[in-house]
Amino acid sequence: MKSLIRATCFLFYVLYSGSVFGKDRIAVATLNDETIWLEEVMRAVERLPQEYQQAPMDSYFDQLVAEVIDTRLAAAAGYEAGLDKDKAVSEAMQMAANRILAEAFLSATIKSQITNEAIESAYDAFVADTASREQVTASHILVETKEAAMEVIAKLNEGGDFAALAREISTGPSGPNGGSLGTFGRGQMVPTFETAAFSMPVGSYSKEPVQTQFGWHVITISERSVQPAPELAAMRAQLSNNLSRQQLGRLLETLRANAVIDLRSFDDIREDAQAAQQAQ
Repeated sequence: MKSLIRATCFLFYVLYSGSVFGKDRIAVATLNDETIWLEEVMRAVERLPQEYQQAPMDSYFDQLVAEVIDTRLAAAAGYEAGLDKDKAVSEAMQMAANRILAEAFLSATIKSQITNEAIESAYDAFVADTASREQVTASHILVETKEAAMEVIAKLNEGGDFAALAREISTGPSGPNGGSLGTFGRGQMVPTFETAAFSMPVGSYSKEPVQTQFGWHVITISERSVQPAPELAAMRAQLSNNLSRQQLGRLLETLRANAVIDLRSFDDIREDAQAAQQAQ
């Protein structure tokens, strides 16, 4: 899970940093005869609050260019003042440089692996995995106690009509419709209910009540099908993104496996920080 979180955090930079290193650069202004490129302005967009990013870019583009100009001018003044020699500033600059270099390495490595062959192979695996696209058409009777659910099952065993019992007994909103839940795929119901529904043969009803946070269910399955796979063209972007995430996770794990990492506990770090604060 921790590797996945780290991979997700890096993914944004990997997928969207390609333009930084592209050859077809677009100039937006010059400053003291030096060009300001569009990608530098787009980097500023990434730092904006989400509500600004969703607004039309032409409403704030000039302000971003002005920010880039101000940043360059202030940085040049900082160099003239010798602040780049300050230890704290130098370390912060090195961290920023490391970040950019990491983005470039991850982007280049992963993009070299997301080939047409890799995408087609991932698509073939998706098509072959019919279980992920399986659907069932189900109905249920929801009651408050296990004992009440057992009584429902007993009535079904005696030949009772499922839909009629649902309209009479079920406390769920689907009761008036005979308990019908329609057709659904995996991941659309709570896990316990889903596991029971997808394990049942067509035409059967649950022999034991199924408990969820909503109560006790008696389930019947009337149909099972497999949703057709979309065409490769429609899934290409999604498959590419999935492969990027997978490759990113593997790459980061490989880099860590080949490194010597010694982590201190948070408690020890906090203790040192408190001691340093008290010493001031």
